[in-house]
Amino acid sequence: MRKYILMLVFVIVLSFSASTVFATQASPNPNVIIVNPVSGSTVYSDHLLVSVKLTAPTTINVTVTPELSEQSVTTESAIVITDSFTSTTNLSFFTRKVDNVTPGEYRITVDTIDSEEQVIFSNSSPVEIKAKEDDPAERQDSEPNQSGAANFLRSLLRLIFN
Repeated sequence: MRKYILMLVFVIVLSFSASTVFATQASPNPNVIIVNPVSGSTVYSDHLLVSVKLTAPTTINVTVTPELSEQSVTTESAIVITDSFTSTTNLSFFTRKVDNVTPGEYRITVDTIDSEEQVIFSNSSPVEIKAKEDDPAERQDSEPNQSGAANFLRSLLRLIFN
């Protein structure tokens, strides 16, 4: 009997300590998906299109910040954008174009906010911005072995998405 009581106390203590550890870390919201840019991707442009899909009524704060190394810390504000959005439906999208982005590494953070303005979930996604001239797809356009239809389709898609 004594072994069972000790085991029960041990299980209870472990369950409380595990919940305390997990409660201190902001977990991602399963109803918030950073659609664009894809996490860990490289964007060849001087602007960034941020798109977030919400699958439940939610209030979010979207922040884009540069990933600063120890050598590149400046006294200026590191936040590129910060924006709030509230969804009242089960499916909605937040989209924002960020202009004049310089090459470097950035982090997109989407915080889910409760009614008291407290962060309850945090989704995050890294992205690298490179100059448009560095795009390997741009260099392939000059190759003469591509068909006219392929060049036309590539140009049409570039017009639509740029």
